Amino acid sequence: MDRDTYAKSFAKRRDGEWAEMFRWVPRMYRAAASRLEKLERQAERQFPGVFDRLEQERDAAGDTIPTWCWLPVARVQQVLADHYAHRTTKASGATRQGLAVMAAGDAARLQAIGAWRSAGRHMVNIHDRTLLELREAGDRMPADIPQRWPLHGLYVVSEAPNGALGAFLHLEWNELEQRAELRIAPDIAPTASLDRIPVQPLHLEGGTVTEAARRTVLSFQAGVDTVLGTETLPDISPGSAVDDAARMIAKKNAFWVAAADWLASDRPTTFDAAVLAGNEPTADWPPAKAQDTGRAPVLWLAGPAG
Repeated sequence: MDRDTYAKSFAKRRDGEWAEMFRWVPRMYRAAASRLEKLERQAERQFPGVFDRLEQERDAAGDTIPTWCWLPVARVQQVLADHYAHRTTKASGATRQGLAVMAAGDAARLQAIGAWRSAGRHMVNIHDRTLLELREAGDRMPADIPQRWPLHGLYVVSEAPNGALGAFLHLEWNELEQRAELRIAPDIAPTASLDRIPVQPLHLEGGTVTEAARRTVLSFQAGVDTVLGTETLPDISPGSAVDDAARMIAKKNAFWVAAADWLASDRPTTFDAAVLAGNEPTADWPPAKAQDTGRAPVLWLAGPAG
């Protein structure tokens, strides 16, 4: 189906055609689609043609990287260095290390949006009852997510006072360390803003989210040491800076880990939201790589089985 035709199901003029209990769905769709369109436009304005270049890089990589990873962030960074060095984010007075961190942030955000875009621009809204369960899911780190991951990138969307907020979820493959990561990129600024999307990596190892976060913190420090030519022997004892940082990261992201685990399982019942407007579903879940024309996203509603 042409995506522009698909989006018309959620047009404001058609709100009256939706059952009253579902009228929040087209409102959320419009708000989220607008946010995502703005983010893509901002990325393409700062880095003209970048997503085409990144898709070419992915095609060239072929089976040298796992199928569940769209494009490793190091390769995104290399594309930026080769073609957009003058366009990466800068700040007056920034040190060499600071500029490197800002460029890495650019690459991480482009990877998040690029993975979602390449997968077919799919949004998923999780049922309120399931959201409550996921918030109580605990500290388990499901290291097998890559074997179950449905799409290169997802945008998990929720209603918000200003229309909709969300987060990009995707997987990273660290080619140097041969390690998988879950990457979480919350899109929660009051208005869509590319430079206000943080990207939190979490190593898919360690058994618990807290231990995964600890290993992530230590890996970041090791990367800083590599750039600066220094050697740090971090204190990892309880109450140390590393321990505090790991616990804070785990507390902020345990929900997203649980959500990724749930979405990658056979537990959800997931269907195309346009069905509620009387349309035929565009595909079954999980969808194959979209061949549809147009840029409008598809909205899926995911709830507990049965």
